[in-house]
Amino acid sequence: MKRLFIISIALLVACAMLWGCAKKSNMPDSAEPSEEEYAFNTENQAYWRERLQYYRKDDSVRQVMLVRCTEGSNATVQFYVKLTNQNNAWTLLFETDAYIGKNGGGKTREGDAKTPYGDFGVVSAFGILYDPGTKLDYIDVTETTYACDEECEYYNQIIDVAETGHACSGEEMFIYTPEYNYGIALDYNASHEWPVGSSIFLHCKGAKVFTGGCIAIDEELMKLVLMNAEPGMRVIIHEE
Repeated sequence: MKRLFIISIALLVACAMLWGCAKKSNMPDSAEPSEEEYAFNTENQAYWRERLQYYRKDDSVRQVMLVRCTEGSNATVQFYVKLTNQNNAWTLLFETDAYIGKNGGGKTREGDAKTPYGDFGVVSAFGILYDPGTKLDYIDVTETTYACDEECEYYNQIIDVAETGHACSGEEMFIYTPEYNYGIALDYNASHEWPVGSSIFLHCKGAKVFTGGCIAIDEELMKLVLMNAEPGMRVIIHEE
């Protein structure tokens, strides 16, 4: 009887396992990536690896920030620094969530509230707060500092209207705190061509969960970036 009882229990367990497998096989596979999604993700992962490998061989580039745009106005930022005493290997200094443009990525023109995709250099650092010790040129943001977004000779530049005498109708940067407490201007639209787009910055997060086209991270991390940034730094923005 005891042996018969054990056999019966074993049969019940086996049946339960078979039923569970059958149920799982009949479940929709929508949670798993489709072939198209898998190919897309694989292609993008290859892109990130290629960029890091490419700049590993470039001695002028010692910091790379990857901005991996995920969905809507959300992104993941990874900040890498190069260790020259470790065969130029990249070290991940931090990874964090970030905000991009209100209308996502793929910027094409002024005012579209999108973040541009591409591989960009850095122009200068700036901030309402004091320079934390960056090796980039640092612009102290004051009451007369503007980011010019109008069609003129100063388009896509940070200017001091007290010095230029230009009555700029762009962003009055001093009022944007904490967003512009610290920031870095990217070289998007380096030819200053109207109306391709202007003032693409890496800056601090504010109250909104999106930007006008910039990349926003936590203030303490933005300060950390500035303390490590050098003129050869690259900011690479792409779909995840």
